[in-house]
Amino acid sequence: MLFSKTLKHRLLAGLAAAGCAIAATPLATFAQNSGLTIFSGVNRPNLLNYRIEHGGRNARNARYKLRIPAKKVEGTVAQISVYYPDYFGEADERFRDVVCVENCEVTEGEEHPNRIFAFEDPEDVIEIGYGRGYDKEVGVGNVRIEENCYRVWDGDQEKYFNCLRIPLTESIEARNPIEIKLEHIRNPWFGGTFYFHALLVTCLDENGCFTDADHEPVNDSPEFADFRRASIDYVGTWIVSIAD
Repeated sequence: MLFSKTLKHRLLAGLAAAGCAIAATPLATFAQNSGLTIFSGVNRPNLLNYRIEHGGRNARNARYKLRIPAKKVEGTVAQISVYYPDYFGEADERFRDVVCVENCEVTEGEEHPNRIFAFEDPEDVIEIGYGRGYDKEVGVGNVRIEENCYRVWDGDQEKYFNCLRIPLTESIEARNPIEIKLEHIRNPWFGGTFYFHALLVTCLDENGCFTDADHEPVNDSPEFADFRRASIDYVGTWIVSIAD
């Protein structure tokens, strides 16, 4: 798999910071949280803007707007992935109209740790805007959420992340700002701070990464070693605060 030279180092550093506690951030405005970097462990250039509408903790219909600036989009984007911490909640607790499609069995009362979920109608939940003012839209393909897709050690503590993988029906050209809009999110009842990490996938062959409308998303985990048709870049982190 063709990662950028610094991907794994940068991704590990960002994910390792996921459990750090920082002060709450106002939810009604876009901000880079630049004053919080000394607490978060995420370098200032890697902080991304976000906004949450209609929701503090335990909100049932929140809207997330996660933004990636043009300068971070260095290649043609075929897939966007959001790695979020497992303590944000299980996929079917946080996202509307998802169904388990793999590893769904329950053994001895325990769920499989790597369940994979699909959306009944992904475009009802996920919108991708790009360009100036995010006024252009691109459709999404066979979106998947894989629980516990990636783990990292932070000192002596093991942290797990779920992967929301969003393949696009058309590629987004480099140097376009991108906005990922997630609708109908059910926020955790306990609130808190959550580190969401952004990865962008660029296809390397002219036929793209995918073969048909039912394609599987690219497995972009740094631990996955058999994919050679794409480059994958960690582009930054949204430090998402959910308050009362």
